[in-house]
Amino acid sequence: METPYACYLQLPDLLNLQRPRTPDDRPAQWADEHFFITVHQSAEVLVSQALVDLDRAGQQARAGQDAGAATSLRRVTAVVDVLESHLALLDHLAPESFTAFRPLLDDASGAQSSQFSELFRRIAMRDCLGSASGEEHTRGREVADALWALRAAVTRWRTRHLLLVERMIGDRPGTGGTSGLAYLRSRIDLPPDG
Repeated sequence: METPYACYLQLPDLLNLQRPRTPDDRPAQWADEHFFITVHQSAEVLVSQALVDLDRAGQQARAGQDAGAATSLRRVTAVVDVLESHLALLDHLAPESFTAFRPLLDDASGAQSSQFSELFRRIAMRDCLGSASGEEHTRGREVADALWALRAAVTRWRTRHLLLVERMIGDRPGTGGTSGLAYLRSRIDLPPDG
């Protein structure tokens, strides 16, 4: 019988979403691919929350609620920090294990994540909160500091991702057809002075 907890969180559906393509007769590879899928799916769920909180921060900022906007931005930063921890989890996947199931990804690539792209695009915008004046520098210090911390967290995530990809695939092309490391290096920038 399903508990109220499992029902509320829709756990049967959620836990049925991890479907490795590795055949069952390769249990070690199957477990490694399951791990890879689980880490990526949980990251996507967290990014969806970060986008919700970024929207909320924009609403609060436009309403002149700088303290609330800063609080929401700090939560987005905390989510990005957890996403960096997801990359640390993937450090527990041996490169040869990844190489074994990598062909099963076909051309699937994290670069195709519309949510990650949207999150990072919005954070990189000069005025990611959509102020009426269009100028982020009119924000209070608390919001400016929260935005700087968020952009710094994204830079840490991108750097950690680069190092992970370097360890896992080296100079080989990215799964989605990118140049791999060269492409990722081009995506890392330092946050603007706040």
